[in-house]
Amino acid sequence: MRKKRSSRAEPEEMAALALAVERSLAEGCAGLDHLSTPLGRANYQCKADIVNDLNPDGGRLLDWGCGYGQMSYLLRNRGFEVVSYTIEAEEPSPWNSFLRDQALDVFYGGDPVRLPFEEEAFDLVLSCGVLEHVEDESGSLLEIQRILRPGGLFIVMMLPNEWSYAEFMARNIFKASAHDRLYSIEKMCLLLARFGFRAIRTWYSNTLPKNFTPLPERLRQLLGAHPRLWLGTEALLSRISPVSWYSGVVEGVFVRL
Repeated sequence: MRKKRSSRAEPEEMAALALAVERSLAEGCAGLDHLSTPLGRANYQCKADIVNDLNPDGGRLLDWGCGYGQMSYLLRNRGFEVVSYTIEAEEPSPWNSFLRDQALDVFYGGDPVRLPFEEEAFDLVLSCGVLEHVEDESGSLLEIQRILRPGGLFIVMMLPNEWSYAEFMARNIFKASAHDRLYSIEKMCLLLARFGFRAIRTWYSNTLPKNFTPLPERLRQLLGAHPRLWLGTEALLSRISPVSWYSGVVEGVFVRL
């Protein structure tokens, strides 16, 4: 069994990520609100630890829609053989600089649905804030089923909760951007069951917000100054009903039948 690495023992990985984000922002990179504070970055570190605990033996993992590359980086640090997939342009840019600097194994694909991998090529597939954005939900899930081996794990994270108070406030108070598709735990399980995935475990997360995007910058920094305390409180609240029902996201791990 590979040696597990805990976020508590890896402060240097957060420093490296913070430095990369700071540089990308200075170069004009947009879309990094979720990584621009210590709290936002620590949240992804916790997500990586959850994946680590779900599958302590590691394996070949696809970071589907890898974005900036933070989850690919964190999971590689935890011993996974990570392959990153993105439909963003391959040309060097502030957006993909972290992927390049960390020498991650990245596939740049032009097709948002079809994946350039053989059948049953992966032990795990991670969707961290991706599934809710794909245009062809059915086609995308069929592709995930195709490339994941029988008995492999599909880990779904950051899927927006249809009862989320944060989504309600974004739409009706702050008039900020919100997700087009929302899910419940039941809807998530029923959707994935249609494509040959059985739920092993499901949970709520993001009971407390993480990036505070609509708030003034000074208040954002103040609220995010103690990430571990904030995340610990959030984890506790996410286990308490009915508070958890109104969390920001639903998450789960599913086995490919």
